[in-house]
Amino acid sequence: MKRLLFSVAAVAALLLVVGGVSFAAPAKITISFWNGVGSPENVVLSKLIAEFNATNKDNITVQESVMDWGTLYPKLLLDSKAGNAPDALLVQQSSLKQETDLGLLTDLTKLATANGFTQSGFVSTAWAGTFVNGKQYAIPFDMHPLALYYNVKMFREAGLDPNTPPKNRKEFIDALKKLTHDQQYGMGLSYGGGIPFRIWMSLVWQHKGGDILSGNLAKSAFNTAAGVESLQFLHDLVYTYKVVPEQEDSPDDDFAKGIVAMDISGPWSMYDFNRVDGLEYGTAPLPVIFDQPAAWADSHVMVLPNTKNAANMAAGMKLLKFLSSKGLTWTTEAGHLPVRNDILADSAFKGLVKSQAFAKTLATAHYYPSVAKRDEVFGRSATSPLVMMMQTIMLNQGSAQDAVAAAESAVNEILARK
Repeated sequence: MKRLLFSVAAVAALLLVVGGVSFAAPAKITISFWNGVGSPENVVLSKLIAEFNATNKDNITVQESVMDWGTLYPKLLLDSKAGNAPDALLVQQSSLKQETDLGLLTDLTKLATANGFTQSGFVSTAWAGTFVNGKQYAIPFDMHPLALYYNVKMFREAGLDPNTPPKNRKEFIDALKKLTHDQQYGMGLSYGGGIPFRIWMSLVWQHKGGDILSGNLAKSAFNTAAGVESLQFLHDLVYTYKVVPEQEDSPDDDFAKGIVAMDISGPWSMYDFNRVDGLEYGTAPLPVIFDQPAAWADSHVMVLPNTKNAANMAAGMKLLKFLSSKGLTWTTEAGHLPVRNDILADSAFKGLVKSQAFAKTLATAHYYPSVAKRDEVFGRSATSPLVMMMQTIMLNQGSAQDAVAAAESAVNEILARK
């Protein structure tokens, strides 16, 4: 019996080493992954994490923690100082400057190249957005620019061709007027939160030379004809043309209910609109109201905190490579646009008809200016400068010139604060 057991053990050992290569299972490693992706997209991301856990051959287990962005960033700072930083994160591109200035993220410049991530493989805007002060701190995961949603049935009823949505200012105003009657409005536009001032920023960028901050990012650059004209245009949609309801709270809800015929939002809204019975809609790039195409966008990017744990960082990079390969799934199920050129060129992606308007927008999309005080300058709370500016004008409580000037003063004060 002892000889038999010895022979079985010997054969087993031989099978584990063939040609000098060991087939022993890699040591088990568990890493933590945080993200602030909201509902319903977080369900899709959790499915991808579960797929990685089930399929990776490196014995890596990812423990995911989902929280809102307002919790994630302060927690990252506190846990990093305490030596308990996560091993990998999905964050917003607009947060990179803030997090790198705090010394929380790993420089991925060499790791990205070693793992096959190159500039030629990605949309140029998304790739450039992963660099801070010449160093790469993130891998692009997606982009989500603003675009126009429109109700196909309401277009037909108004005598408009849903196959040719408005492309310029004249076509846009004409369509809005034809779509507005009785208790129905041409478009929805709220006065609070982030979307209204992102639309305004898009219009500022549509002016030649229009910008939000100065070239050195030290001061605002929007108290100009471009800034005032853009804000006045949005005011006039409500109070002059009367094609947008006054004091609107949720354009997305009103679009889903058929109260408004058009809505400006990001690709994330497709998830909800696709689940509304009877809602037939199309998408198009933002109409060019001024000189040139432009639209606000943000991205989710993948980062590694500065833990200095080599084994966990290596495992984290494998997770990042896996997630990068799942851009088509992320787009199909969560709506956000892929940023890898091979996925954008794939026939399966091109078959996602409603995503193509967002894909066309990628080339002319603009990120928030990269400042460390992003949360203060571009915050969405009721007391944030740009939110207050939009509330003033959308509630008809002051002039566009005064509202822009007040926002300029508040933003400059934030940027000058040490």
